[in-house]
Amino acid sequence: MGETLLALRILLALLLYGFLGVALYILWRDLRREDKLAIPRPAPALLRWQTAAGEEATLALGPVTGLGRADDNSLPLEDPFASAHHALIVWREGQWHIEDLGSHNGTYLNGERVSSNRVLTSGDEIQIGETRLRFELRSATE
Repeated sequence: MGETLLALRILLALLLYGFLGVALYILWRDLRREDKLAIPRPAPALLRWQTAAGEEATLALGPVTGLGRADDNSLPLEDPFASAHHALIVWREGQWHIEDLGSHNGTYLNGERVSSNRVLTSGDEIQIGETRLRFELRSATE
């Protein structure tokens, strides 16, 4: 009877260690898969424009870049025809997009009014009020 009980204890211990081994393997495999499925970083991009003093200025874009007169925007504009929160440039689905935030005077992309979300390409001209901005993609090495 004692030998049977010892054999059952050993078998239970082996099953427990086997279960723990499989559980750790599955966790390790899932962590490796998550690294491969990580959200891609935005393609490096920037905006260029002329300041009131005539100098060229640039702004490197973040995943969400707010444009408008308010100080809490990524790029506060000193333009009386811009709304406080005028437009957004957003990295979404592997592309840069521009969205008008319901501004009174509108946002223009290459001379056309933006009525919905539009995809940006390098060299596009964005006009907000009287401010003209040029969207440019950068290489990863710049």
